[in-house]
Amino acid sequence: MKTSSAVTIPALCGALAAAFLPFCPAQNSTEPKGSTHAAAQISLSGIANAAKEKAAEEALTKVLNDNLPLTLNAKDVYPTVTTLPGGTFSPQPLQLTADQLNQPLAPGDYTINTLDFCSEYSVHQPGAGLAYVLGPYEGKAAGAIGALIWRGTEQYGIAPQSLQAVSWAIQSGLTYSQMPKSYQAIIDQVIPDLKNQITGDLVTNLENTYNSLAQSAKLPPLDTILAKLGTPGQLALDAERERQILTAQNTSDELKQQTLFQGQESGIYTPVKAENGPWTERVKGQVYMKLLIAGGNMNSNNVMQIRVMPPPATTARNSPRGPHLVRTAYGEGQLPEVIALVPTLYNLLEGILGYSQGQGAQALGQVAAVQKGAPSQPPPAQASTPSAVGAVSRLEGTATVIRAGTTTPVPLNQGDALHMGDKILTGPQSRAEVTFVDKTQLTLGEKATFVVADYEFDPSGKSKSQATYGILEGAFQYVSGLLAQQKDHDVNIDTPYGNIGIRGTELICKSDGTASNLEIDLISGAIALTANGSTTAGSTMSAPVQIEVTPQGVQTLPLTQDQYNSLMTQYLLAVPTS
Repeated sequence: MKTSSAVTIPALCGALAAAFLPFCPAQNSTEPKGSTHAAAQISLSGIANAAKEKAAEEALTKVLNDNLPLTLNAKDVYPTVTTLPGGTFSPQPLQLTADQLNQPLAPGDYTINTLDFCSEYSVHQPGAGLAYVLGPYEGKAAGAIGALIWRGTEQYGIAPQSLQAVSWAIQSGLTYSQMPKSYQAIIDQVIPDLKNQITGDLVTNLENTYNSLAQSAKLPPLDTILAKLGTPGQLALDAERERQILTAQNTSDELKQQTLFQGQESGIYTPVKAENGPWTERVKGQVYMKLLIAGGNMNSNNVMQIRVMPPPATTARNSPRGPHLVRTAYGEGQLPEVIALVPTLYNLLEGILGYSQGQGAQALGQVAAVQKGAPSQPPPAQASTPSAVGAVSRLEGTATVIRAGTTTPVPLNQGDALHMGDKILTGPQSRAEVTFVDKTQLTLGEKATFVVADYEFDPSGKSKSQATYGILEGAFQYVSGLLAQQKDHDVNIDTPYGNIGIRGTELICKSDGTASNLEIDLISGAIALTANGSTTAGSTMSAPVQIEVTPQGVQTLPLTQDQYNSLMTQYLLAVPTS
């Protein structure tokens, strides 16, 4: 998913000032007012003012496009195909329960019901019968918005109307502190880890910057300029309108929601019927999806069609009983490498929007509709390789892996799946980056030995997520992912000295393979260090700090930026991105 670069108020001021400077009239002119030259100056002044206004429009458009909490771009979607590979679509309807969202889909055809959420800035017209294509949420608060509706529905059972109202408030550029208390409570409950995405005050920044420039440049009011800017300007004007509603004193939540849900209409074009629409290639060559809208916004009778193709190295005989869910304890993030390895409904649906084709309609966020009540037992698992817990996302040099239950190392390549119990070994002058399904990242230095002892991640948060890794020798860098953000999580790294309890952390650790010489450079977060043989948890240490473990004891020292840079160069040379 794309991320937008921040544009500061000084940067905007500089851009506008640079644009206006060539058009500024010379000062202290002595030309008579009635002269032909003066008349020409007046004409030139009008041209200059028009040029200034045009420059302002261009600068504001850039700021809006770079800073909107949610941007709608129906051209920036996943690839599509007109013909579904694999022949006729013959689906098995899945009646889902919450515990099945995290289970990989075996090859086959499926349909599931989806609960759909309309974005505030899409056209509020029904999309039933229209073709849809799928793309990612984009914008500065895209992650917060996608997580809000998914977690709020699947994990906390919050009413769709409440989730949509909060989502629209975020999309309007309202900061957390400016929102009604009831909205703040939902954010605190559902996405406390993503509050940093909703701190920028887009509307106020625009107003302050533009008004200060307009006074000297004699520009029209901001709203007049915004009205000329098409979609980005309309989004900003709508944000102003919503801000006035949401921050009004003595206004009930019911009245606020009624006003927010009125929406806008747009032009009608040549519609594409659902049956004539393309399939979205969600995972290249492996997963294809098509959205069929029935009820539309905040209804759960919409249908997602899904085809999962057999992986390239397998055949249809791997799934003799037809399509079914595979029992597993692992969940996925949105990392493409992991989605391709083990597609689940969570990682296929969370964070995606459906865009209508050929006619203005709702741009809809997707959440799987689940059956209420006691969870059902899914069909038994396939007799196949165990589910992946991560993948080798980058590799420089050589690495091998000893799979669980074996003793012979086999070569490890970029893109290879990793499973619980795998022992990873890097060669001389080699670096390996591993990304787990919750987006935890681990980079191994040369001649390192690392074990994935235990890994269970439930993205819904309904069951406890936990992970245990082991470093036997060498250096590694660890950066916490989503698992470490969950309540009651349990993440540990076993070392020859003892256990490192992770508390939302980035660190570099180096072990010489003994139980007495260990160095931990804690960059962010905190750890609890417990020595071997100890019956009580060790004391918590907070970043930034360098921790040295020797036979004489444990010593802590300050960690500076220069030391960090030296460590990265010495142990973890940058892994190439290509």
